[in-house]
Amino acid sequence: MNGNGYRNSSGGLSIPPIYLYIGIGILAVIIISFIGGLLSAGVQAYFAVAAGALLVLANLRDLLSGTGSSAALMNTMVGAGLIFFFLGSAFGWVWYIPALLLLVAATPLALRRADVYNVYLGAARSMAVNVRRAVGGRTRLP
Repeated sequence: MNGNGYRNSSGGLSIPPIYLYIGIGILAVIIISFIGGLLSAGVQAYFAVAAGALLVLANLRDLLSGTGSSAALMNTMVGAGLIFFFLGSAFGWVWYIPALLLLVAATPLALRRADVYNVYLGAARSMAVNVRRAVGGRTRLP
């Protein structure tokens, strides 16, 4: 600072220290909240995430190779549901919604109703194609 109360700038960007302290404080609260969520999850939730990770890892190779059966798809969906259950136990109820949706979507496969699931996949594929066309600019939205 010179005698008139103005700072001499050398062309560099300077961040006032108060903003750094606020940023560090917010980051500390987020980290403590994350650790607290992990510590508050029960033993059942950790067991669920371990089982879910094993199911996903064991069946993901079959799905990615293109020769995946309906059992591999069902196991992957159930495993992902278990992982979302853990996230719900640790970080809030909103993560239970995808867990429940994955289990509901896996139900036709468990009941040997792969035909029903093929209809689901066909509808999802056609919706994805339509969205891709709309986003790609090939079709105009009304």
